[in-house]
Amino acid sequence: MEGPVGYFRRNYLTPVPRVGFLEELNGSFAEFERAEEDRRIGMRIRTIGQDFAHESVLLMPLPQHSFETGVVFTPRVDRYSMIAVRVCRYSVPTRFIGRTVRVVLRSSDLVVFHGRTEIARHPRLTAKGAERVVLDHFLVGLR
Repeated sequence: MEGPVGYFRRNYLTPVPRVGFLEELNGSFAEFERAEEDRRIGMRIRTIGQDFAHESVLLMPLPQHSFETGVVFTPRVDRYSMIAVRVCRYSVPTRFIGRTVRVVLRSSDLVVFHGRTEIARHPRLTAKGAERVVLDHFLVGLR
């Protein structure tokens, strides 16, 4: 498995692509994969795309229920209506101040739940000490 990963890294990720958003990088990966479908490995008769088409009918179907791929945290909402997750802070509605919430941190976003109800969603922050504030979370408390 390490050989194909190295090939992909050397041919498509060197130099490191500059993108503004994860979706843009994922789009680039899709283009790279389309380019690889017509490539032949060594002296093989079929291309990578032809081999995949032949083998894809043998794959098992995907499970009906998806599973969560994010990391789960249970922070407490502070008096400023903020939660801290991995050295970044995110706002939640003011009515949850003092309560413990469940957070699912994914590769590109952060989702906050109180019980089974989603109460906030933010793009994931990566800079140490970064904050994401949604004004609407605070306006409810001013009514």
